[in-house]
Amino acid sequence: MKILVTGASGQFGRRAADLLLEVLEPGELVLVSRRPESLADFARRGVEVRAGDFDQPHTLDSAFAGIDRLLLISTDSVGAKRRRQHGNAIAALKRAGVGHIIYTSFIGASVDNPAISASEHGATEALLRATGIPCTFLRDSQYSEAIAQFVAPDALLTGRWMTATGEGQIGLVSREDCVACAVAVLTGSGHENKVYNLTGPQLLSYRQCAQLTAEYGGRPVEYIPCSEEQKYAFFDALGVPRRIEGDGPIAGPIPWPSEEMVSFERALREGYFAVLSDDVKTLIGRPPISLRQIFEQYSATIQAAVAAQSVAH
Repeated sequence: MKILVTGASGQFGRRAADLLLEVLEPGELVLVSRRPESLADFARRGVEVRAGDFDQPHTLDSAFAGIDRLLLISTDSVGAKRRRQHGNAIAALKRAGVGHIIYTSFIGASVDNPAISASEHGATEALLRATGIPCTFLRDSQYSEAIAQFVAPDALLTGRWMTATGEGQIGLVSREDCVACAVAVLTGSGHENKVYNLTGPQLLSYRQCAQLTAEYGGRPVEYIPCSEEQKYAFFDALGVPRRIEGDGPIAGPIPWPSEEMVSFERALREGYFAVLSDDVKTLIGRPPISLRQIFEQYSATIQAAVAAQSVAH
């Protein structure tokens, strides 16, 4: 059996490849990236590395040839670019006759979800279903690591956590758990045409996340509910563009437009992400990692980031 991972040079893809090599022979694994040279370490271990770029459809037929199971890792683009990238990949997967597609989707994925990213994932799921190829949708919740590594240090530095999410809740999940679940599906059986909601062990509001941030950072963090208009104004002041113009990189300090981030907060506030599931434990045989455990793992990193930012300011 040949198993392929797309986007293999990214954080999720590289970790999936490492875990797959614990249970597969190198000759059973194929890694695809638009930067194949970045996977030289895997090639030296006997893994086949192929070039494939979702923005260049002519590269994909050879990239996907002869594959039984494939992990389709969603791109990190937003808007028309992502829809086009996914469409190019899915058309090539169908032409190549891939036997089973495992897609990294998002919790609450639906074209009716007000979060732009979640509606895009819903559209991708619909495209995949239309191929007639057996698919598995892994609907990852928001990563706990994103809270610990990026949101918490900024909140500790400013002493504020301003959000338009209100008291909405989400089942934050560890990226490590999501990767482990993907590997379990890729190497297991009986997962065709199933949807798995990958969440942490509890639903949390951002207010609770702010409280945990203060606890581990040793500094007070004020939770400030705000309106969507106020959140847009906050991003405007940072120089974040509201919408994506064209296909180029986003000009600004954050790699997403504010329209995407505010729509995400709206969906969270309105309950679209309030999903709690035992699917992680079902797939990997242990309970999911909690946000508190992630904070314990990153506590030194959080404090170092705050210290560095404090010196810089």
